[in-house]
Amino acid sequence: MKVTFLIPGHYWHPIGGYKVIYEYANQLDARGHDVTLVFPPCENIRTTFREAPLKRRFRSYRWAIHRRNTQRRRPLVPWFPLRPGVNLLTVPYLDACYIPNGDAIFATGWQTAPFVAGYDQSKGRKFYLIQHYETWNGEEDVVRETWKMPLTKIVIAKWLYDKAKGEFGESSTHIPNGLDFDTFHLEQPIEGRRRRIGMLHHHHDWKGAGDGLAAIDAIKTEFPDIEAVLFSTAARPDDLPQWIEYVRQPEPAALRALYNSCSIFIHPSWAEGLPAPPAEAMMCGCALVAAANDGVRDYAIDGVNAVMAPIKRPDLLADCVRRLLVDDDLRVRLAKAGHESIQGFTWDKAGAAMELLLLESVKGGR
Repeated sequence: MKVTFLIPGHYWHPIGGYKVIYEYANQLDARGHDVTLVFPPCENIRTTFREAPLKRRFRSYRWAIHRRNTQRRRPLVPWFPLRPGVNLLTVPYLDACYIPNGDAIFATGWQTAPFVAGYDQSKGRKFYLIQHYETWNGEEDVVRETWKMPLTKIVIAKWLYDKAKGEFGESSTHIPNGLDFDTFHLEQPIEGRRRRIGMLHHHHDWKGAGDGLAAIDAIKTEFPDIEAVLFSTAARPDDLPQWIEYVRQPEPAALRALYNSCSIFIHPSWAEGLPAPPAEAMMCGCALVAAANDGVRDYAIDGVNAVMAPIKRPDLLADCVRRLLVDDDLRVRLAKAGHESIQGFTWDKAGAAMELLLLESVKGGR
């Protein structure tokens, strides 16, 4: 089959949602399908050629041609190992004339859904990969409308499945994301790890970095010997305490080492689709302390393989960390349980489920 994914813009740095798309591209390519990733400029993600000012039209064509001509010197996706067979196509706009014909085409964000819905059947059966309720970067009424469009919907988390059915009356297929076990795995024994806390730092408020830092600060007062390390794609915040280590854009091996150096990982987000960093930390032997957002609940169970607190409660996050610091047996038990339970989330399983859905939908005309 010829399968096309519309990517909602282009970025040089790692983004979790994009990584999921690229993993599916690799999975389908490995299974013998012809996969194309279509990249428009970020500024044109909601604009057609006719709607764009003349100056932007020229700039957009120049961007698309330049990126196409320089891919060998500077890959479009330098941070992810796409298989050689995956085709990368830069286009000035997402108008149908720039999109290849095929058997299946994916919207991968709310911005791309209206384009896919508007294409004729020459572009293929129409799918919508939903990874979040994306009101954090789009107007709610616009995002909601995309959930009602005549697209075959695939969701990555149970809460998104329930939302589609309960709130919109829409059917969907739930396919949990896989995880990269080649990159993220145990290198250091879970027992005997030093008191070191890890956390992803992010500028969006809903990622809860402020809550996580407040919890870490409270713990530092009580346990002055603890260490903390944050990682992010952005530069170190000016107001971050100097005692906290900060790693910007770690390479995969460095991120694996970071996780393995920590005994506890804090995940303070208020909302998530199906968050990868806490799962990766579990893969690497960290005991997870999480704000109980809907997404993390797909693999984290309070008292079984994690310790959880209500969202937006840094004081209770700190209490969870405190429990693990004073009871190392509990930390070890939860970390081992987390490491074991997360093993079922494989990309091979997700890729097989995606391929089966595509084959059944395309051949059956669903």
